[in-house]
Amino acid sequence: MGKGIIGSITTLLLLAGIGIACWYFLGKPENIAEAKEGLGDAYNRTKDQIDKFDFGDVLDSLEGFDWGDFFSDDPFAGNMTVTGWNEKFIERDNGGLHLTIVNSLSAEWQEEFDIAVADWSASSALVLTVEEKPVDDAWDNEKKCERQADKMIVCNGNFGETGWLGICETEIMNGRIISAVAKMNEYYLNKAEFVERRFTMCHEIGHGFGLPHTDENFYNKNLGNCLDYTNDPEENVEPGQVNFDKLEDAYLEVEEEERERMLLRSGRLEENMDGSVTEAIGG
Repeated sequence: MGKGIIGSITTLLLLAGIGIACWYFLGKPENIAEAKEGLGDAYNRTKDQIDKFDFGDVLDSLEGFDWGDFFSDDPFAGNMTVTGWNEKFIERDNGGLHLTIVNSLSAEWQEEFDIAVADWSASSALVLTVEEKPVDDAWDNEKKCERQADKMIVCNGNFGETGWLGICETEIMNGRIISAVAKMNEYYLNKAEFVERRFTMCHEIGHGFGLPHTDENFYNKNLGNCLDYTNDPEENVEPGQVNFDKLEDAYLEVEEEERERMLLRSGRLEENMDGSVTEAIGG
């Protein structure tokens, strides 16, 4: 009987302790309404702490993967034409496309981003302004990659086993781009080699300008530009002259003679025996 009484007292003390702890946890409420409010606040605090952790797995490397498998869902695949930005962003006699790129990347992506922007800025048809968006690692992908009108967002996040390393989603109105979001997928790229991350960054930003691929065969000789599909990106980590030519054609006022030379270089014009030229349409 004595043991039963001691056990009951111990249980009551334990319950009392739990009750006091809950009372403190809920902010010392004085009535039911305050207790409910405290419970809501406690839930939000706990959720915020959980959201700070990334429970998603990432690959240790891309070794052994066929890069051809990563671009099957590329929205630009199969389309070899330039989709230009809305005319309000273009000053054809003053630098071409004037565009703001929002850097919504975490700290470990800054080098790849800076290099890519510097490389693309070498084009005479681009005037780029970088806007920094301070990123909290606790933010979800949707917040980091939130679309903004009239701008290109560049962001990173663990989007999971999607099948793509990076993707650029452009918003089109009346056949022209009005916003773009270039995403780097941490699931594949978090521990990838620097050249793989650099290629992906350059590639997706290039799509953000409206550029198509220069080649979609992963296994032929590299063309030396980041819009060339490749299974070995080391030689394709920056834009090439063919990309700059397409930007100039899309965004600058080009003299007819120079335009003809650009089209000849791109293969869209064929020179005839009599010196005249024929433009290839479609295909």
